[in-house]
Amino acid sequence: MDELEFFNPFDETHPIKFKPKEKNVAPGYYRTASLVSVWSSAPLLHKNMLGTFTSDPSVAGRMDAFNDAIEKLLWPEKRLNKDSIWRTQDDCSLHLRKEFVPRTLRGLADRDGYIKVGMIPKGTPINLVANLEPDFRHLDIFLKIANKLIKIKTTDVSRDEAAAEFNQLIPGLLAANKCPDFIEDKGHYFGTDLPDTDKRALIEYLKTF
Repeated sequence: MDELEFFNPFDETHPIKFKPKEKNVAPGYYRTASLVSVWSSAPLLHKNMLGTFTSDPSVAGRMDAFNDAIEKLLWPEKRLNKDSIWRTQDDCSLHLRKEFVPRTLRGLADRDGYIKVGMIPKGTPINLVANLEPDFRHLDIFLKIANKLIKIKTTDVSRDEAAAEFNQLIPGLLAANKCPDFIEDKGHYFGTDLPDTDKRALIEYLKTF
């Protein structure tokens, strides 16, 4: 598979370059969803990230959600794009059970069996950490990351100093990431090149399904 380029939330002028590992390359498609009652099931896309979630199950509420989602589907410029990235809302840390980390890291656990790592600064893309590849080929990177995060957690440093320490880990975290594509509402651009009149007609047609 060719190298891919993704939006870089840490430096917007330099895209993230990513080439999937051969073992992770599959046919690369989702099963096509039925369009029957599509008006009732917004937000759209497989992660339900396209469109506003109204939390209103009534017909009127579902139509509000659909109208917002279908507009963003057919007019991508209306999407949140980089603002759809899931980010930490506060400074935080991770509490990991020692049973779920490589044996070489289990000695870092406290008396209760937890490895506490952090601080992870407010605004960090959640999938920077959540999408790490559980692969022993990255053990050197994991050890470096763990040691740095534990140092941040156990050393009396200011919030700004801790954030600066964490920022040094970003290249390693990206290198160990299974999919550093952090924008949540991208994809499905079929139909975006239609004239606006055709898009409006298509929207009304979908409402009849």
